[in-house]
Amino acid sequence: MRKLAAALLLLSLARPAFAGWNPPGWEKPPPAAVEGGVGAGETVANGLLYVYRSYVSPIDSGKCPSYPSCSAYALSAIKQYGPAAGIMLTAGRLVSEADEAAFSPAVYKGRWLVSSPPERDMAFLAGEK
Repeated sequence: MRKLAAALLLLSLARPAFAGWNPPGWEKPPPAAVEGGVGAGETVANGLLYVYRSYVSPIDSGKCPSYPSCSAYALSAIKQYGPAAGIMLTAGRLVSEADEAAFSPAVYKGRWLVSSPPERDMAFLAGEK
């Protein structure tokens, strides 16, 4: 019993000595939170686009009249705006790609193409100029 009391007394006296032994800046930083993780919808959409670009596009290539290409546009739109908005922007582009030549600027990339990046289309939908 005396040994236990002596040990407790010694620990209580030593406690203030260890109170500031770890100066600021020596602590291990907390793990950083993951920002902008890839969700399930984005993974599925990117997988489908990968299959299209790997197997279908080499057979049926060179028909997209826009720059960037339709699949590159889809990848960019999904990455920037998420899977729901990215798929809607891509669908809108595919439906109206013949009409875009009337109001979109043209760029020369080995042939004349219609310039239509996702940022411009999203700004148009948001009502910005």
